[in-house]
Amino acid sequence: MVVCPYSELISLTFYKLQRPRIHAIPQACRLRTVIKHMAQRAASGRGVPLILTHGWPSSFLDYMDMLPMLEHFDVVVPSLPGYGFSPRPPKVGINYRYVSERWHRLMSELGYSRYGASGYDFGAGVTTIHALDHPESVIGIHLTTLESDLAPLVDDTELSDAERSYLAVNRGWDMTERGYSAIQSTKPQTVGYGLNDSPAGLAAYMGEKWHSWSDVTPTDDFLCATFTLYWITQSITSSMRDYWDNRWHPVDPSYVSTPTAFGVFAHQTVHEGELPRSYLERLYNIQRWTVFPHGGHFAPAEEPAAVAGDLSAFFRGLS
Repeated sequence: MVVCPYSELISLTFYKLQRPRIHAIPQACRLRTVIKHMAQRAASGRGVPLILTHGWPSSFLDYMDMLPMLEHFDVVVPSLPGYGFSPRPPKVGINYRYVSERWHRLMSELGYSRYGASGYDFGAGVTTIHALDHPESVIGIHLTTLESDLAPLVDDTELSDAERSYLAVNRGWDMTERGYSAIQSTKPQTVGYGLNDSPAGLAAYMGEKWHSWSDVTPTDDFLCATFTLYWITQSITSSMRDYWDNRWHPVDPSYVSTPTAFGVFAHQTVHEGELPRSYLERLYNIQRWTVFPHGGHFAPAEEPAAVAGDLSAFFRGLS
């Protein structure tokens, strides 16, 4: 695990290494709540509109390496409310449904009435509810994780052996890894004060997640850029409120009829289990299912070419 000293965290990795890449991509603020987003239009002028949503503890930086591989899409990459430069409204209830409505408004403001959506972690939750609430607009969704809050609730007698085995491994992961979620869904302000006061503490807290949940931990440059984005915007506490809002203002999912593709990246350092297709078919209209030999929770950052290729093949089949 990497822990960046303050001078490198602030000066080198973000301003010298990442800022030129970010500034090369058009960015804008939309909506009254000021949703910060990046946008890349297809050179052909006929790109399929696509909105990509990151998770926690991540940012729009996860998709930077993917953007050149999505040249046939009009890509929009918003920052979740309370992450980076997107402020979080000072109220409760900023859950998957709240964000998905903002994403729908954002795409409408950009002139897109029909578009695709993709995401992982909280982004998978937002993408799922987006498709559920706006099937007339969302042509298809591509996911690389199942958001645990939206997992199907199935009686044990109805589970297959593969599903039962997956859930057993997943419960084991909960016992060793889920502590962060318990405090962030009950007392996010408490832990946030400490993390906002120490760049080393912030890097250690976030870096442990990137190490445990990845197949191969991303480069020091990438991680320090991610940590720095949270540090200079003082957004770790507001980002953690996603856990509080989605726990205390839950969204009850129903079957998502929108065509769905799922990329399985089940190679985390701390194994969470490999999702069986049958389990996901209880919630989604699965049209494409791809199991990858490498990559973990942060697939867009870990395996950008694999995610971009799978996503492109899926949406090409829908057009």
